[in-house]
Amino acid sequence: MKTLKIAALTAVVSAVLFAQDLPNKGPIPFGAYDANNDGKITQSEFEDTRAKRMSQKYEQGYPLRNAQNAPTFESIDKNKDGVLSKEELQEHQLNRVSERMNNKGMGQGKGMGQGQGMNK
Repeated sequence: MKTLKIAALTAVVSAVLFAQDLPNKGPIPFGAYDANNDGKITQSEFEDTRAKRMSQKYEQGYPLRNAQNAPTFESIDKNKDGVLSKEELQEHQLNRVSERMNNKGMGQGKGMGQGQGMNK
């Protein structure tokens, strides 16, 4: 019985000490998704990490805008092998950042072009 209590206490302390806070903004790092450090992200790891981030943001009072529009695991898994590689995740994240920049008017052709700006 005493051994069981010590094991349980050790597990709780380890979970607290090694719990990784996820960023509230921006992409989640590959390592945060890859819970077992096997170099790939399963759908379960992906969904668990996303749920943890949503919970963390909610607890900190951040708005949960566009959660229903979040990309699915399947849409990121380009080769349809049932896991996400680091390259698949990075490509997806770069595309999302690029889309957001373009939607905010920071993309190519949105700034001052020829004939715009100060008169000379």
